[in-house]
Amino acid sequence: IDDESICEVDFNANHLRLNLAVLHSLDAGETPYEDIGELSKVNDRTRVKQFITVAMGASDETKAFKALNRDGFNAELFEQIKQGTLKRYPKINLFEGWGLSAQNLEGAILRKVMLEGIEQDIVSLPVHDAIAVKQGDAEWAKEAMSRLWTEETLGCKTRLKVDYPD
Repeated sequence: IDDESICEVDFNANHLRLNLAVLHSLDAGETPYEDIGELSKVNDRTRVKQFITVAMGASDETKAFKALNRDGFNAELFEQIKQGTLKRYPKINLFEGWGLSAQNLEGAILRKVMLEGIEQDIVSLPVHDAIAVKQGDAEWAKEAMSRLWTEETLGCKTRLKVDYPD
């Protein structure tokens, strides 16, 4: 951006965190995917994240399984991760189509962040559940994203990570 190196400030496990925060005023903790993986005895963060994304977006469990089965999930893996998820987060809403609500809320939060940036002459570009900013604006982005996420979730807190290019 303007010939300066950028970084990506990213919400961590955002849909899972939004689900728990908005629907139940709960904090997902520091390492939600890893916690689920440990409880389900599935040492593959990518698979756990994939399960959560699909399970939150699907309107029922059968549709979630069919979608994940196409990506190599068998019934045992599906059930293991489901049980680990429910053990760690008993109130989480799965298989109810909540993913669209999460996407809408995520977009609304990022829109507010970008509008604040415009007011301060800070360029930011949306990237899924993150924004790209000049590396010198990373701290501003972290503060704005965290503050606006907390406001939107009525006091819950998020976790952010900053990815710098290699």
